[in-house]
Amino acid sequence: VENRRLVRDGASAGGHAVDRPLEPNAMRGTWTVAIHTDPKQAAVASQMFLVEDFVPDRIELDLSSDKQEIAQGETANVTVDGRFLYGAPAAGLALEGELTLSTTRDWDRFKGYSFGLADEQSAEPSVTPFTDLPVVGEDGKATFPVSADQLPSTTKLVDAKITVRMRETGGRAVERSLNIGVRPQGHMIGIRPDFDGDEVPQGGTAKFSLIAVDPDGRREALQGAQWSLVKVERNYQWYRSSNSWNYEPVTFTKSVANGQVDLTADGDATVSLPVDWGRYRLEIETSDPEGPATSYEFDAGWYVSSTTTETPDGLEIALDKDNYAAGEVAKLKVSPHFAGELLVTIGADKLLKTVTASVPADGSTIDIPVGDDWGAGAYVTATLFRPGDAQETRMPARAIGVKWLKVDPGSKKLAVTLTPPDKTMPRQQLSIPVSVAGVQPGANAYVMVAAVDVGILNLTNYKVPDPETWFFGQRMLGLEVRDLYGRLIDGSLGTSGKLRTGGDGANIQSQGSPPTEKLVAFFSGPVPLDADGKARIDFDIPQFNGTVRVMAVSWTKDGVGHARSDVIVRDPVVITAGLPRFLAPEDSAVMRLDVTDADGPEGDYALSINTTANLSTGSAALPEKLTLAEGKRQTLTVPLIAETPGNASITIKLAHADGTAVEQTLYVPVRPAQLPVTTRMVVDLKGNGGSLRVDKELLAASVLDGASVSVGVSQAAAFDVPSLLMTLDRYPYGCAEQTTSRAMPLLYVNEMASGVGMASDADLHGRIQDAIYKVLSYQASAGSFGLWGPGSGDLWLDAYVTDFLTRAREQKYDVPTQAMNQALSNLQNAIGYDQDVKDRGSQIAYALYVLARNKKASIGDLRYYADTQLEAFTSPMAVAQLAAGLALYGDTQRSEATFQAALQLANSSSAYDYYRSDYGSPLRDGAAMLALAAESKPVPTIVPALIKRVTQERAAVRWTSTQDESWMLLAARALKAGNDSIALTINGAPHAGAYSDQIAGSDIAN
Repeated sequence: VENRRLVRDGASAGGHAVDRPLEPNAMRGTWTVAIHTDPKQAAVASQMFLVEDFVPDRIELDLSSDKQEIAQGETANVTVDGRFLYGAPAAGLALEGELTLSTTRDWDRFKGYSFGLADEQSAEPSVTPFTDLPVVGEDGKATFPVSADQLPSTTKLVDAKITVRMRETGGRAVERSLNIGVRPQGHMIGIRPDFDGDEVPQGGTAKFSLIAVDPDGRREALQGAQWSLVKVERNYQWYRSSNSWNYEPVTFTKSVANGQVDLTADGDATVSLPVDWGRYRLEIETSDPEGPATSYEFDAGWYVSSTTTETPDGLEIALDKDNYAAGEVAKLKVSPHFAGELLVTIGADKLLKTVTASVPADGSTIDIPVGDDWGAGAYVTATLFRPGDAQETRMPARAIGVKWLKVDPGSKKLAVTLTPPDKTMPRQQLSIPVSVAGVQPGANAYVMVAAVDVGILNLTNYKVPDPETWFFGQRMLGLEVRDLYGRLIDGSLGTSGKLRTGGDGANIQSQGSPPTEKLVAFFSGPVPLDADGKARIDFDIPQFNGTVRVMAVSWTKDGVGHARSDVIVRDPVVITAGLPRFLAPEDSAVMRLDVTDADGPEGDYALSINTTANLSTGSAALPEKLTLAEGKRQTLTVPLIAETPGNASITIKLAHADGTAVEQTLYVPVRPAQLPVTTRMVVDLKGNGGSLRVDKELLAASVLDGASVSVGVSQAAAFDVPSLLMTLDRYPYGCAEQTTSRAMPLLYVNEMASGVGMASDADLHGRIQDAIYKVLSYQASAGSFGLWGPGSGDLWLDAYVTDFLTRAREQKYDVPTQAMNQALSNLQNAIGYDQDVKDRGSQIAYALYVLARNKKASIGDLRYYADTQLEAFTSPMAVAQLAAGLALYGDTQRSEATFQAALQLANSSSAYDYYRSDYGSPLRDGAAMLALAAESKPVPTIVPALIKRVTQERAAVRWTSTQDESWMLLAARALKAGNDSIALTINGAPHAGAYSDQIAGSDIAN
């Protein structure tokens, strides 16, 4: 789902920075930013990022082992090195973890080879928790033994994964893992496929390299190894059970070929096998039933390109330098196994140059001039050909070697230097001097600087931006080499080489919960450098103890560079606390305080702990002093008792006799157990003397901070715009329906303001725009909307949200075109097959009305339902929406008749269905009918009757829903006129017309 399109015009020498504030309810998970220079073309770049709730780490740890491999029963010593991010060792913290043993076919010593039987059923990994792990010592380290005693019965290898968690004093854990190989208990046979992707073409030849290895990981000879190639086939056995048909797969094999091969200690044995279409398994074993056995499964003819062949022989080539400047001559040394004709191709994403030469058996050196247009570099691919010779009975041969020729970026690589302080204190400005060398005279140079808490970066193993590697690093080879030699080579001769280029990847691991403190994550945006290539960036560091990573990227029109530096931020005495996320009135909790003397003087510190009025520490006496030693940590617990709702805080102060003082304020929200309450009173102000007094007695029962009184005087009490707005604004939830109900009336508030005695709201535009983006975060890829996230299945909700987006677009708000088109297409698709008017008439009618408002409805559908299906509709609002849709297409006669039918249906409905799926009520339906009628042109004759009906319905109910309030506000547009005759006296001053005001509870009390 496309969330937002942002346009940035002001480039800074090709650099851009765009801010994208995220809504509090933004969809969690992976987001992608796509950058387009032309919106109709493919993105020139993209970047993924995670949106999650999280709390930054406070500690970090490293795991190391004194052994990379162990045998069964052998012990490896694992060392944990932990530290707080503010620099102190993580002394005294508890450890926990487990040892996980699982099978694997890979051995790090022998890359590319597989060991063990491919069809062996893998057992579930065994997990053994560690017991009696040591507490971290004063130096932040702990060492404990690990051994693999009970290994699974398997022909494969075993991998030992050691997982350790270190717990902060507040209970949160930071986890790290370390893998140690377990040497096999017996001899092993390894198979390496000499083709790509576990697949060979139909009718091709599958070539394998074989080795034998002893339990200590040394290559060894193995005589008379038996190999067999079997074809794996699968049938399905159908059977009947419990009156239904089921099936189960039946796998069997057919022998294709077999033979013997001798494995040597100093080279690879090879097996080459012609195969037809299907799945195959190569099995290798010895005559000894207790000996090693290995197998490898592969496919033939499964979507394999006809150009796929065996991996060619490797050609040893080397360049005389690590990098070259444009215009230099690179020396390519070729060391072949045979004489032949050499073709050298130079290219990356396109062919740049070719060179040919005859190469003798003892090798040769080829000169390659480096071009100016080679960018970051190019691949040098050398292919040596030797034709066949019938007299010498030799086969044709070819060998390939690939080398990356790096072009020195020279002046395009800028040298960036950061010189922030190694250590600073919080609650003050962090100044970061930046110096950039290599900027050409007169060039415009810029730098962007970010300063981020390392505890945040560690959550996803974030890597520092490195534009030099991006622009000047090794590229993926974009050329293909095609020839027919692979089909001519005699596979029984020679040893195959394997050439691979590529990268690696890892799954992003994240952990998180909602943050309760201000996050340290600052970004400067583009900052111009002065004539000397220097700049200074300042960030205001909040209350914080940890490590801040400073990252800088600098650029000009022709060059880039980057740098990083870490700054420890801490008080002389560091206070950290484990706090509850929130409390309710009368809740009791315990706060754990850790106080570490990092840089302060030793000795006694006076301690004071103060709380706001709505939070207390109970009746127990708290210590009045702490005795601290350098580098040591003291821990104490403080009881907390919540009193009344509001934002509570705890202030901890430490003071030493030499003047060293530390103060830290911690925040805990105290939330009431009950939701906010709105009480509505209707007062009839009679002419010539009617009065109303607004004083603190109105709020006598309120316990919440932020209580207020809204006063509105108008001709119709049912349409009290200020009160309705306040009630909607205070509504505590924010699903798609509630957000739409709160935001849709706001589209017309400033239009209604003067008519009801309200001032215009200057912040209204931003609030509505935020609501648009919020509901769009609930949109699914098909265009539908879910209540709390992307979803589908509620057509009425889809129409309601799309109605809001339509009205917002009419009022010139930013509604992304793609999102709007998807929403409308979803409505069109839904009503195309849904014609169940009896059960889903309200959904169909609303969808048709929204489509009509966007000129995308079928007038024939509207007339069909109005002429033939009207009696099947059970919702007066739905009938009114059909009437409004007809009015939008100019069918005024049918529209008037249908509006009359809607009023008649409302008056005849004696019982209310409380299980309606359209969030409706009699009050909502009446208000919606009035709003739709008032918007129609010409205005239908039923408006006066609807005003009377809505007034009666409002007086009859005590509680209203967001639907009631939203549509009543929309209906209030019909009553903008009519208040001109009102004459009031407000606090002794005359006032003409409607009046409204909102008074804060604190102002009334004072």
